[in-house]
Amino acid sequence: MKTRLTRALVAVELLKVRKRWLPYVLLAVMLLGAAIQIWLAGYSAWRQARSQAGEDIASALRSFVLPYSLPALLDSGQYWGSLLIGILTASAVATEYSWGTVRQAILRGQSRSDYLILKMIGVVIVGTIALLVTLGFGLLLSIWATSVAGEPVTFHPAGVNLSAYEAVLMILRAGYCILPYFLLAFALTVIGRSTALGVAGILLYMIMESILVAILGGLPEPAHTIRAFTLGHNVSAVLAANNLGSAQFNSMAFRDTPIARELPSAWAGAMAIAVYCVIFVSVTFYVFQKRDMTAQAGAS
Repeated sequence: MKTRLTRALVAVELLKVRKRWLPYVLLAVMLLGAAIQIWLAGYSAWRQARSQAGEDIASALRSFVLPYSLPALLDSGQYWGSLLIGILTASAVATEYSWGTVRQAILRGQSRSDYLILKMIGVVIVGTIALLVTLGFGLLLSIWATSVAGEPVTFHPAGVNLSAYEAVLMILRAGYCILPYFLLAFALTVIGRSTALGVAGILLYMIMESILVAILGGLPEPAHTIRAFTLGHNVSAVLAANNLGSAQFNSMAFRDTPIARELPSAWAGAMAIAVYCVIFVSVTFYVFQKRDMTAQAGAS
């Protein structure tokens, strides 16, 4: 009975997210971003570099030609996907406050933990579907651009043997690196009960963190030690494991291409990300458990 009830509640959460216009707008933005990554950062940059005998020919080529386009798409997708999923999360969570449904759900007997978990599950499912659709669209564009460039359409070019298992693992790494930003947006929105705080918080955090990591990378010790504890640096460490070879690629992400030899190990990065996730989840549940629901504030 409890399993059936949980499924029903998850279905309700999915319905609430799907019935709103924002997820479809964000999906359109994601699809546009995939097209920009393949055709602008990749194919167009390659054509221009080739016509000018530039030094960026290899980087541009690896940005749209299979199978090298997969790490490029995942790198850009993780960065911008984190921001867009954060926006979706802030809107989905804060809307419940403006509707007054949070207080009603709690007063009707739903536990606070169950409420948060179900809300997370709903956003995660919708966000995962949107990200996978975008990745599939990007790979189709990559196949098209690879053919137009006259390159062989294959996942096994010379020197690369990318298996289906490894490709799935690469996708899981990128998805794992989106998780802490989703949880941060979730925490900020629950704490502030405001879409504005959730959206502005995740946007400012990602921008400021990118700037901070870049600055710390150019300073002497102890700056490098401090950088090792930042979320963005450890995300880059995990994403570096997705690279096929050591050559760089053009990415729409506002950060340097992750290079494994310049970063912590992927396992160390994954552990650091897990710590961040635990912190964000713990703060969210603590604040929500302690909150007085008798006088619920509206979302802004």
